[in-house]
Amino acid sequence: MRKRRFVIKSKKQTGARLAVLLGAALLICGAILGVFVLLSAHKNTADFSPLPFNVDANYSYTGSGFLYLSGGKLYYDDIADAKKNTSFIVSSEDVRLASSSALMVLYNDNAVQIVGAQASLLFTGTVLSVACDAQHVAVLNKDGDGNSSLFIYNAQGDQIDKLDFAPGALINFGFAKAGEETLWTLELNVTGSLPISTLTTYNLTTNHTTGVVSVHSQLVDKVVFTETSIFLSGTANLIRYNRMGNSEAYRQLVYGWELADYSTTSSTPLMLYTRRGGQIAGGVVRLLSLPEGDVASAAAQNVQLPADTISAFISGGKLVACTPTDLYTYTSAGKLSGKVPLPMQVRAVKKLAGGYALFTAGNGLYVSPIK
Repeated sequence: MRKRRFVIKSKKQTGARLAVLLGAALLICGAILGVFVLLSAHKNTADFSPLPFNVDANYSYTGSGFLYLSGGKLYYDDIADAKKNTSFIVSSEDVRLASSSALMVLYNDNAVQIVGAQASLLFTGTVLSVACDAQHVAVLNKDGDGNSSLFIYNAQGDQIDKLDFAPGALINFGFAKAGEETLWTLELNVTGSLPISTLTTYNLTTNHTTGVVSVHSQLVDKVVFTETSIFLSGTANLIRYNRMGNSEAYRQLVYGWELADYSTTSSTPLMLYTRRGGQIAGGVVRLLSLPEGDVASAAAQNVQLPADTISAFISGGKLVACTPTDLYTYTSAGKLSGKVPLPMQVRAVKKLAGGYALFTAGNGLYVSPIK
């Protein structure tokens, strides 16, 4: 039997070899760690998806995708499902766009075309604006004498109602985003010594007026609907009305603040107020968590935004603040909950329905989910 030979090297040689092996191992670990850090950093940045048009394009957001005009066609690009993308040939690109989750509308000063309807709607006077909900289109038209009329159509282009207003009386209109199909109008009367703001609601199923509420001695800026409430934000108070019966429930003092954004997706509406007439950059904003009962017991919290903030809004029940390089999120109680770097420097940010935001970088447009 052959005997094994055990060779014992010097401690100096063994130490040198161990040092070489240890150094190589450290280099490999460092490389792996570097790759991991790079991948983690990339993973933790906001997820930007470029849009096929730039800031100069004629486009409209529907709530789930974008309408835009290009090369004699009207395109629809869905954010989440490319199978829903479609396009239509148009005779002119010199039009404006309006849309909802179900309707697409093209219009100019004298005509309105509901996509899918057989004929265009022609107007004398001037078409000022158009709003859509799931099944209806409202067209604001102004005649040569300054009188305004609001024409209401169904998705097929059939007129179902018309509302007339004195010159300068109508200051805003729209559709409730919650509950039954409701059109609302906001009028201002300044003929007396004090202003009077009047909100009127219309049931589009029955074509009847369902409520009229008037606010005296202050101007109303914004109107917010939930399933059970109507909130009117004015220069002095935020007023909650019960949607059933339009009875006033309570008033919350908001003097010196103006409503910038809101979210009604949770059981407790969350509203974002900014200083009236002030700049949002580096300023303090106020969050109001509002009960939908009969007592004014809102939870109010002031939040100091980063010095270079360019946009702030409410998304998914939280406050979002954007700087050119980062996206910050805060809880409804105003506590910082996250900071995500942006993959490129941006110059403008806009909230989109459905939990998304639209970012402008240079002349490019990018969509990102808000998580």
